[in-house]
Amino acid sequence: MPEFYERMAATANRLITKRGRDLRLVRLDQDAGDTQRPWWGPGDNPNEQFLPLKGVFVPPGTVRQFGLQSLGLGTEIEDMIAWSEQIIIVAQGENDLRLYKEVDDGGVRWGVVASQILKPGTTTLLGFIGVRR
Repeated sequence: MPEFYERMAATANRLITKRGRDLRLVRLDQDAGDTQRPWWGPGDNPNEQFLPLKGVFVPPGTVRQFGLQSLGLGTEIEDMIAWSEQIIIVAQGENDLRLYKEVDDGGVRWGVVASQILKPGTTTLLGFIGVRR
């Protein structure tokens, strides 16, 4: 069965790479701007770390077709769908989507509302990122 999921992951990656848009997931550096006063936070210009990915944007209601409701607790998924303007489907591999708080779509910044992954067993197939401006 793992071979089947590996083939599915390769197909998902191929299709998203072919049809998706260039995106960058943005993670803000949480290091203190002033080490003598860490309670002030990262400062005015926190460092950003980027993860370049391809992603496909879909309206929130369409993810029900992918079985997204079965990925987590029902209320979490319903909240993700209700609060998101768009859902971005990505093939992120083994990257942890929870670390990224924004998505840069060619200069347009989207805030991440929630994320879920479709991971049967040990193979990550798809990531779903709910975003809002």
